Amino acid sequence: MESLWVIALAYPVVIALLFYFAFLRPVQQERKKQRQQLQSLRVGDEVLTQSGFIAVVKDVRIPEEPGLTEVILDLGGIEVRAVASAIVERLNPAETPEDEAAKNKQTLEARG
Repeated sequence: MESLWVIALAYPVVIALLFYFAFLRPVQQERKKQRQQLQSLRVGDEVLTQSGFIAVVKDVRIPEEPGLTEVILDLGGIEVRAVASAIVERLNPAETPEDEAAKNKQTLEARG
């Protein structure tokens, strides 16, 4: 008789755990990844917006008080303001000066 109570209580717990690991956890991980990408945005990054535009980041404006982070995007000569959450993903990160120096060094070494 007691085993029926244990099974009756364990069944909803198992279903809840399966639901969490199958549906909620992947969504939470994706949101965390997107937040990290938005926090690491730099001027020069090429990004994809929710509306399907591919743009280059010109400026990132982080408010001093809690609020929406604004991003100035260049859409091929047209600059627009957008909230950072409108960016879906970073397509090509901007090259840092260290990246450019390493690239130039490799080119010089390859030439001779």
